[in-house]
Amino acid sequence: MFLVLFVVSFDTFFLMHQVPGGPFDQEKALPKEIMANLQERYHVDWPLWRQYAQYVYDVLIPRISTKAPSGSLLDQFLIEVKVGPAYFRWMNFGPSYASRSRTVNDIFRDQLPISAQLGMMAVLFAMTLGIPLGVIAALKQNTLWDYLGMSVAILGVSVPAIVSGPILA
Repeated sequence: MFLVLFVVSFDTFFLMHQVPGGPFDQEKALPKEIMANLQERYHVDWPLWRQYAQYVYDVLIPRISTKAPSGSLLDQFLIEVKVGPAYFRWMNFGPSYASRSRTVNDIFRDQLPISAQLGMMAVLFAMTLGIPLGVIAALKQNTLWDYLGMSVAILGVSVPAIVSGPILA
């Protein structure tokens, strides 16, 4: 799992840097001084290998600090817990280039409960439908019930979520 996550993050990071344009490109070009300041602040001027290494370090390596969180958008972590006089801080996904007032961690905090609820409902639905159909199909092999259970299973795997979602909603 960790190897797959690493390969996907590595490929995504480097492929996104091959796409023309950048995070600060707009219809109206910014002055060069402002563009240079933005690139320096967000480390976009660093070499790609260093940007990726810093990203992986910020996400994976937990930190214990005696300093209180600064409130800067560049220094916010997804998990920040005060443990005695120290702060345990982990998973800094960085700033959002689309929003000046939010970080990627803020977006995760807002959307994670909804995604978890949707995932749990999907698991409950699959278990409620799948377990009884599987038991009936196993008990009544080569009958209409077995073929019905197999048909529902194949249909559930074959139909894209974009089609089955609105139908089941």
